[in-house]
Amino acid sequence: MKAKPSDQLTLLDLQALDQRESVLRHQRDSHPAHATVRELAGRIDDLQRSQITQNSVISDLSREIERITHEIELVSARRDRQRGRIEANEVPLRDISSMEHEIAQMQTRLSRLEDDQLSVEEQRENAQKARESMLSEIEGMKASIEQTKAEFMAEVAEADDELRAVIAKRRELAASIAKDLLDEYERVRALNGALAVLEVRNGVGIGMAAEISPLERETIRTTPADEVYWAEDTGAIVVRTQQARD
Repeated sequence: MKAKPSDQLTLLDLQALDQRESVLRHQRDSHPAHATVRELAGRIDDLQRSQITQNSVISDLSREIERITHEIELVSARRDRQRGRIEANEVPLRDISSMEHEIAQMQTRLSRLEDDQLSVEEQRENAQKARESMLSEIEGMKASIEQTKAEFMAEVAEADDELRAVIAKRRELAASIAKDLLDEYERVRALNGALAVLEVRNGVGIGMAAEISPLERETIRTTPADEVYWAEDTGAIVVRTQQARD
């Protein structure tokens, strides 16, 4: 594959920009704020589920209060009717004793119902307080999430500016490289990741984990400058330089 030596050199700059972009994105993506927001969001979800359960409890207690209230009304009405009949002398003497006994039983029943009503009302009040506490906690966590996001944006603002500049410079630099060479770089980068391009300066690999074999070093040396060379072991594009680059 033919490519201008200047374009091949530009691949080193392009790779440096890609590596810097990767570093900046990793710093952004691994910021502790993300874990904090996820944790708070998870706790909010848990509380919202608990709130739904609490709403069901409150509804059940409200229905129970309505049932007891209705029963109190029925028993009270019957008691009052029976009392009224006695007071109006509408009950035969032989039945008064049994009716008074019935009224006493109804009064006892009413006392129990009223105690039950108070107990259930207290349970509902406690459940409502618990729900309000959940709502307050949820709102507090939502505020914490927004604060965490704001702090995160402030902390990464400078890095984001650099990231935008790197992306813009990368776009400009890529546009200056011949399309077939750029496509080849992207292909190798997809396979090799961060090290799509290797610099060999005066026959010496720069930043390479292993030394170049004498045979491959000679092959690199004799390959025409306008011919793209791929490393035997990794398939990375080898860019040949004569001196250190700024």
